[in-house]
Amino acid sequence: MNFPLFIIFIFGILQIIIIKVLGLNLNVYLLTLLSGIGIISSGFILSIASETAQKDIPRSFATIFLALVAILPEYAVDIYLAYQGGKDPQYAHYALANMTGANRLLVGAFWPIVVLVFVISKLKQKIYKIELDIHLEKIFLLIATIYGFFITIKSSLTIFDAIILILIFLVYSYLASKQEHIEPEFEGDVQKFIINLSKSRRILTYTLLFIYAGIGILLSAKPFAEGLIEIGKNLGIDEFFLIQWIAPFASESPEFVIVLILALRGYGSWAIGTLISSEVNQLTLLVAAIPIAFSVGYGSISIFPLDNNQVIEMLLTVSLSLFAIVVILNGRFHIIEAILILLFFFITFLLKNYHFEISIFLIVLSFIILIIIRGFYYISNSLIKVIKVLRKE
Repeated sequence: MNFPLFIIFIFGILQIIIIKVLGLNLNVYLLTLLSGIGIISSGFILSIASETAQKDIPRSFATIFLALVAILPEYAVDIYLAYQGGKDPQYAHYALANMTGANRLLVGAFWPIVVLVFVISKLKQKIYKIELDIHLEKIFLLIATIYGFFITIKSSLTIFDAIILILIFLVYSYLASKQEHIEPEFEGDVQKFIINLSKSRRILTYTLLFIYAGIGILLSAKPFAEGLIEIGKNLGIDEFFLIQWIAPFASESPEFVIVLILALRGYGSWAIGTLISSEVNQLTLLVAAIPIAFSVGYGSISIFPLDNNQVIEMLLTVSLSLFAIVVILNGRFHIIEAILILLFFFITFLLKNYHFEISIFLIVLSFIILIIIRGFYYISNSLIKVIKVLRKE
């Protein structure tokens, strides 16, 4: 990132701090816009901080660290909505909408677009797929997806579910720390400047950037979420739709830009690996955060119930995740497969009243593909490689 753009993002956070400190009473449209800018700016500052911090953390944590930090804005919005859901049931619908939208956007749109961008950048070499060597990520995304089906079947999210999902994430993080990751060199004037500082100054710099971006996220999450809801009501637009798609797109756009840049530079496997790691994070930690925040807002440990519409939304989310996993089980992500996933993503918009039928179709199709490509062989092969990582200890 160059310095002029860096300064713009610094001011993007500063303006929301000024609004809060001065207690400015802005109209909902302007405040929503500015808080959205605050969230996006915070995401980009977080990305710079996380990239430069990688110089001082074990390289094996690189993928998971970058993926986790990049989606922090999404956590902030969803935790706020779930917390409010403990006080007002309507917000519980928004919290689940935000979570399902974030996951489907990541898998259904971001994954395939990155593949398309990578293939376009490699047209001269006639490369039409990304080779993937990400056995750990595939296994744990499959585990998180299967648990997502369990949540769907029982139509509720509990503290027990949160504990299980957090444990899945912790085991995933532990095993990731035992792996070797080959990382590309991140470019950018700001990153190079920070990395070339002395160790103490470098650590102080990216720590301050983390804190600054965190303040921006905390101050922006509430007005952004509330603003989208109010704008939807004022303009007669379904606020559920705004929370499900506009909020996640804004909060995850920095990560999307990062992986697109990686894909354009030819690091397709790294880019997809980061997105898959993000999906593991979101299907574990993000889902786990909902019943925890809900219980805090409610004032005691409580069950986060899912009504019929929420069950269908959750079912569609994990069904799309299952289909995407099956597609990449063989270690390749072909452009045709990417287009197919993207097609299903857009079909869900066109056929809003058929989400249950689409989910069943995706599940059946996933099992058919699993049989055709000998998917259980690839799963067992990935499991063996994960076990080998454990035995290295």
